[in-house]
Amino acid sequence: MQNESVVRRRRLRPVVLVTVVLLACGAIGPALVVDHVMRDQEHRLLRERAAEASALLSTAFGSLTSTLPLIGALTSANPAAFDAIASRSMPGASGWIGTLAVTGNGMVVRAAAGKPPAIGTAVTGDRAALAARALVTTGLVSDVIQQGNQRQLVFAVASPGDKNTVTFEELGFDPRAVAKAGPNSPFGELDSVVYASTNATSRRLVFATAAQVPLRGDIATRTVQVGADKWLLVVKAKHPLVGGFAHNSPWYTLTIGLLTAVLVAAVMELVTRRRAYAMALVDERTAALRDALAEKELLELGQREAREAAETANRSKSDFLSRMSHELRTPLNAVLGFAQLLEAEDLSAQDHDSVRQILRGGRHLLDLINEVLDITRIESGTFQLSAEPVLVQEVLEDVAELTRPLADQGNIHLVTGSTSGGCQHHVLADRQRLKQVLINLVSNAIKYNRPGGSVALSCEKVDATRLSIKVHDTGPGIRPEHLDMLFMPFERLGAEQTNIEGTGIGLALSRRLTEAMGGTLSVDSTLGQGTTFIVDLPVVEGQMERFERLNGDAPPRQKEASTKRKVLYIEDNLSNLRLVERILGRDGDIEIISAMQGRLGPELAREHQPELILLDLHLPDTTGDEVLRQLRDDPHTSSIPVAVVSADATAGQIRKLLAEGASAYLTKPLDVAELRELVDSLPNRV
Repeated sequence: MQNESVVRRRRLRPVVLVTVVLLACGAIGPALVVDHVMRDQEHRLLRERAAEASALLSTAFGSLTSTLPLIGALTSANPAAFDAIASRSMPGASGWIGTLAVTGNGMVVRAAAGKPPAIGTAVTGDRAALAARALVTTGLVSDVIQQGNQRQLVFAVASPGDKNTVTFEELGFDPRAVAKAGPNSPFGELDSVVYASTNATSRRLVFATAAQVPLRGDIATRTVQVGADKWLLVVKAKHPLVGGFAHNSPWYTLTIGLLTAVLVAAVMELVTRRRAYAMALVDERTAALRDALAEKELLELGQREAREAAETANRSKSDFLSRMSHELRTPLNAVLGFAQLLEAEDLSAQDHDSVRQILRGGRHLLDLINEVLDITRIESGTFQLSAEPVLVQEVLEDVAELTRPLADQGNIHLVTGSTSGGCQHHVLADRQRLKQVLINLVSNAIKYNRPGGSVALSCEKVDATRLSIKVHDTGPGIRPEHLDMLFMPFERLGAEQTNIEGTGIGLALSRRLTEAMGGTLSVDSTLGQGTTFIVDLPVVEGQMERFERLNGDAPPRQKEASTKRKVLYIEDNLSNLRLVERILGRDGDIEIISAMQGRLGPELAREHQPELILLDLHLPDTTGDEVLRQLRDDPHTSSIPVAVVSADATAGQIRKLLAEGASAYLTKPLDVAELRELVDSLPNRV
């Protein structure tokens, strides 16, 4: 494993090297771009400075165009003034200023100051040529001439009043001398060279501020207009005009790029090493996981075998209980039957008491068998519930009505809060099973109460989605250490030593029924003050409210006047009955006949011969399946369509009932359009 990690790490190293090379090349590119931008900026600034220097030179030398003719005019008009101005113009200079005139002997000196040739002397050579050019040129002309070992900068301009006279000025200078810029010079950062021509030739050099001439490297040239001639200005920056940081920015960019490449290389190398370590760790963990999976498979196999054994045992237990239920019910039927016959006989008081004991014990045993079977069905998953919106108020009223005789017998005051706002909500539950749970709780509250005590039924909405139904008694309460055993089957917490009847399985069954309906059953008890059992169930929208919300604004359908059709609805839930009455009552031609007991359904069907029977599956006295069988077996009702109405929407249940003779199967909550369509499709049997 370690060798594999080393191999993987070595294979990745060339990738690191290639990445470093690519990053280095990538760093050179931006550095070149920055260098190009910096150089463009430097050259632009240099050109701007050259333009400024050119403007200054043009202004400085351009003034000679106007001043030289004036000075020349003074030579004849005011010689004294001419001498004074000339001496101030070139103090100590090795040159002269004066006028030249065209004569028969050529161009001769007519007046002069400084160190001129003698007056009357004819000028020759470059001087004569420049003077001749001045006569035919408008404006100032200039040139650099060599006089012996000295170089002279010469200016000449024709006199405006005399076309044969030229004002002439010579300035001697050393072309090898370097002109130093002053501390306040605006161009101290530049090396400058000025040529008295448009070409950078050493013979035309006027002055330079640099020791090395001609200037080389990054230079800028500018043509300077001096009178009628054009001079050449060449400048070069002594220091970067863009600033030191900007000048070095390409190197900074390159350095940062290379450092980045090195850093990335270090990170990649670190990642490579980490990856090699991680791969080794993964291999190790994979092997461990493989072993763990193998162990898990063995464990799951054992669990599966244990589950199958438990399921087999559970099925065996269910089969045993089912057979035992049949075996017990059969003789119990005879016991209870004959005991009831004996009760009707004219017996002595002692014999009547014995018969009542037989009936009490038989019924107690029957209740115990039924409760044990219910728990077994819940645990095995075969217990069927019909969950639907149930109005809590109606259930509490039924429970109070059924348990009031028991309360009156024990002198217990039964208080119901069913008319309070909290009990007006609907909960999602099986109506019959919820009633069974509450009857068991209220019966216990009555049986285990103190003489003259009370039992209170109330509702409290916990939040927007939950409702608590509370059964509170004023009995002796339950010790805290006994609360955990309260819901254990056959555990009566010592009550079996008293004369209070019970099986010890009612609370266990009630909790399982409540949990099967999606709720909870809890208890809160204070010793010496009483006990409160709390059934918590989810709040849902009632079917009537749902119908009003979806169809409240729909106008009633208008139909032609005809004989009313009859619909028999076998349903114990008053809310569901009112809903169907509201739905079909809008048509005006439907008469609803209700039966809240299953055994009344076939009798009412034979009597009224309805066009349709709506049959609920969960009835208080029998099952909907049994009612359907009776309707189909009776020749007087076998042809009446029967539509099953149930909250059980499983495909198997629907197929089963349709096969047993149901004409349609409607699921709760009811689809109004589907129900109306079913009713409209019925023929009138009258």
